Amino acid sequence: MNDYIDQLDGLTRKQLMVLLARRHQESTQGIAVSGMGCRFPGGIDTPDALWEAVRGARAVRAAGSQPPTDSSGRPRWDTTAPDLAPLAPTLAAGAYLDDVDLFDADRFDLTPEEAEHLDPQQRLLLEVTLQALADANLTLRALRRRRVGVYVGISTAEYNFAGLRNGIGKDDLSPYMGTGTALSAASGRIALALGVRGPALTLDTACSSALTAVHLAAGALRAEECDIAVVGVSHLLLSPFTSEVFAQAGMVSPTGRCLPFTAEADGYVRAEGCGVLVLERYRDAAADGRQPYAVVRGSAVHQDGDREQLAAWSAASQRTVIDLALRRTGAAAHDVRYVEAQANGSRVGGVVEAETLAAAYDRRGAAAPELYVGSAKANLGYLETASGVAGMMKTALALAHREIPPQPGADRPDPAIAWERTGLRLATAPRPWPTTARTLAGVSATGFTGTAAHVVMEATPLPGSAPPERGGPALLLLSAHTPASLSATAERLRAHLLARGGWSRGAVCRTLAERRDHLAHRHAAVVHSDEELLAALDRAATAGPLVRALPAPPGVLLDLRRGAPQAGLGSSGARRPAPGRAPGEDAGDPTPAWLDRVRAAGAPIAGVVCAAAVAAPCLAALTRDGASAWERSEDGDTVTLRRAGAGEVPLTDPAALDEADWYGLLAAAYLAGGDVDPGALTPDDPPPLMRLPGPALLGSRYWTDVNIWR
Repeated sequence: MNDYIDQLDGLTRKQLMVLLARRHQESTQGIAVSGMGCRFPGGIDTPDALWEAVRGARAVRAAGSQPPTDSSGRPRWDTTAPDLAPLAPTLAAGAYLDDVDLFDADRFDLTPEEAEHLDPQQRLLLEVTLQALADANLTLRALRRRRVGVYVGISTAEYNFAGLRNGIGKDDLSPYMGTGTALSAASGRIALALGVRGPALTLDTACSSALTAVHLAAGALRAEECDIAVVGVSHLLLSPFTSEVFAQAGMVSPTGRCLPFTAEADGYVRAEGCGVLVLERYRDAAADGRQPYAVVRGSAVHQDGDREQLAAWSAASQRTVIDLALRRTGAAAHDVRYVEAQANGSRVGGVVEAETLAAAYDRRGAAAPELYVGSAKANLGYLETASGVAGMMKTALALAHREIPPQPGADRPDPAIAWERTGLRLATAPRPWPTTARTLAGVSATGFTGTAAHVVMEATPLPGSAPPERGGPALLLLSAHTPASLSATAERLRAHLLARGGWSRGAVCRTLAERRDHLAHRHAAVVHSDEELLAALDRAATAGPLVRALPAPPGVLLDLRRGAPQAGLGSSGARRPAPGRAPGEDAGDPTPAWLDRVRAAGAPIAGVVCAAAVAAPCLAALTRDGASAWERSEDGDTVTLRRAGAGEVPLTDPAALDEADWYGLLAAAYLAGGDVDPGALTPDDPPPLMRLPGPALLGSRYWTDVNIWR
């Protein structure tokens, strides 16, 4: 400590101020929500699908629905069994995920036995994490070069309950049962599957688990304990008895609806789901050319231990945690115009929370600026442990779209809430975000244990207009771990593009080439138009992979005796100097720099015929990828450098190859299992990255007989 004080004492006043300002900036810097993945009730499995549901004020569960089914169409619980029949009405009143028995174990190199004994909550986390990383345009290769933190919220371990009921015996046991259902293993399993290094922890603060995990992850990112944080929460309702316990406690809505802040609020609908967020420092995302959904500006976690009982609601605790989060944000309370509320679904809880929000956000009085409140629980049901991640995803999407989505039941607000005496409002229709100094929103969550969490998020600057499509061909690269997955991935991508509009083939192809992991089963195509790209995806969907692993193509033998081509890759009939001269190269023969670019792109080069004066730098350029077996022959002033074993390859003038020819060479190398980078050929003014759906994961049934409720 004394040495540190002496170091500070040696600084000038200005140096000390700069040091303190930098440390303050680092400790309060924005944390980007760069990617999101989800599996929510109602078939919602993408951020776009979630936004469509909340913007349309759609409740995914209708009263009178039935228990969930597995992949064979069989109900999760046989409610005709004597001990389960009395629970049937309660079990029919939930919002569930179907087909949770399916899992793509091959994608994670898990054996069938291990997959069978793996808690489906952890299966969901693995699969949804891949979707979230793809949404963030982060590859596993990129992650493994950085420190990655994994923060998982998970509360229940009900997968083995049926086995206990069914009288599980010694022969039914497996060594994978321990690791498969241990809650502590959830975060480590993700880190292992991704092959990443960094902090990994599993936490449980009940319904505030997601926001608590975000708070811890944001602190770790600011402290540079990690560079990327994967925050995931998973919650499944596997035991039928737990729902009856909640119903007897008076928490579950007898009418099967969740309508917080309305006159019809009478409890909540139990729901299940999984959500994963990818967080990173905002400056890192911006430097990488990726547009986040929103930025976490401040967060806090707090609990008051002087409550009457464990599950008692504490308005004081919620007020405190909001005050702390706002203070860390450094924003005025009036700049916050939307709050995603805890909203437990009861009328009393709604009144108390409304009063708390009005006080914490300074909205008391009829003249106070509007503060819209809402909750995704009205759309999805109460996801309990995973409820916070659903609310945070909804709020991030609202900030990204600069729009406050409507709240189901908003046309029937609870008359017990003092709407006319506060600035609190329910949106009855989609509303443009109110104009304020800053575009901010808050998200609340409170667990029954008393731990409250609050996160304040801000919208990011809107992206500028994309550069016009430069025309010419583009190289479409697609891969998956199985042929069936490749076909499904192609169809998923094609459907996404047809529904979306406003995309360019350059952006699609660049994103797939640079921001996806390239696996064993591959498809490649050179496309000259958007229609050709869609047709190529259709062929991949129906025909599957072109190859699994072919021998590497021999490549081309390039005639460079006239030097590097001054006109190379063309587009729309116009030639452009590419691969071209290296940046800053003003004089001399550009041949080595040109070959460096071709090599970096991954084009297969069998060899070159060049002038003797440039033979040495040409050989250096050709061998920078680690290859060393090159044969040299001379004929006067001409030198031929040929890869050993290339055989007889026709001599080609590179100026005769247009852009499609070069991309064709890259496609051949890609299909042979090579690493290619089409952007290296035309590095100037690349098209922007865009969000595209992640890989399709096609599961097989993994569910032990002893875990069937019958």
